[in-house]
Amino acid sequence: MRDYALGMYEKAMPDAMPLPKKIEAAKACGFDALELCVDGNAERVKRLDWEEHRIRELRQIAEAQEIPFTTLSLSLLRKYPLGHPDEERNRQSFVIVEKACRLAVGLGSRIMLINGYDVYDEESTPETRARFYRNLRKVLQICARYGVLVGIENAEKAFCSRIKDAVAICEKVPSPYLAVYGDIGNATIAADGDASRAQQDILSGTGYLTSLHLKDGVPGEYRYHAIGDGMVDFSQCLQAAKQANVHLFTAEIFCNPEEDYIAHATKVARFLRHELDAVYFPFERKDENHEED
Repeated sequence: MRDYALGMYEKAMPDAMPLPKKIEAAKACGFDALELCVDGNAERVKRLDWEEHRIRELRQIAEAQEIPFTTLSLSLLRKYPLGHPDEERNRQSFVIVEKACRLAVGLGSRIMLINGYDVYDEESTPETRARFYRNLRKVLQICARYGVLVGIENAEKAFCSRIKDAVAICEKVPSPYLAVYGDIGNATIAADGDASRAQQDILSGTGYLTSLHLKDGVPGEYRYHAIGDGMVDFSQCLQAAKQANVHLFTAEIFCNPEEDYIAHATKVARFLRHELDAVYFPFERKDENHEED
């Protein structure tokens, strides 16, 4: 058994693919888990109002395939950021979080990702940042009732572009239900492609990092970049991840309907397994190489 788990982001598959098929695809492509997402997509938003029997049925399908929903991405809060000055939007964000907690508990998801934005389409100000922290405390009260851990992800906005920034949020709002769900692609871009700085940023998350998104990128391109074809030095980043005691990863892949998405996801899984095994099982790999000789 490997000393880490590698999940697949559900957007690696077409939006129209039924979730049971996405579970099957994750297993077939070589992943250990499937990360569901609730974002601005209307069909994915409907998941927040699923009835208990539907959630239970989906979890049973996942458990039968041994592909758990260990993590849940709540990207919908990008539309309802916690620092937004509109109080009605704030109230909506709390409703969304409560429904997402119910969904996470039903699916068996232990970590709920929230992007590190105080605001998204508006200008960040001292007021929006102060409101973010006030509202984050309310969010954590909701999550504590459900026993769901919130993972703040370092994103593309200056407010929280580095893992170090997400740690600072945790330090400012201390709670056993707040941690960091890091993104090595975003961390590398924030470090201007400097592998050593990205590595140090990951290490700054020691004691806070629950998990990491594995993706690639280049300046200005935070999504859709082919993994292994950008600025990220996966070897150095994963060495830092191991030092920080991270053992849970998700491959952030986005489906291109014009390509063979199954073949692409399988290729990514093999690439990341190779990189992960080289760091987490170096001695076993040496033994295997020796036997081949």
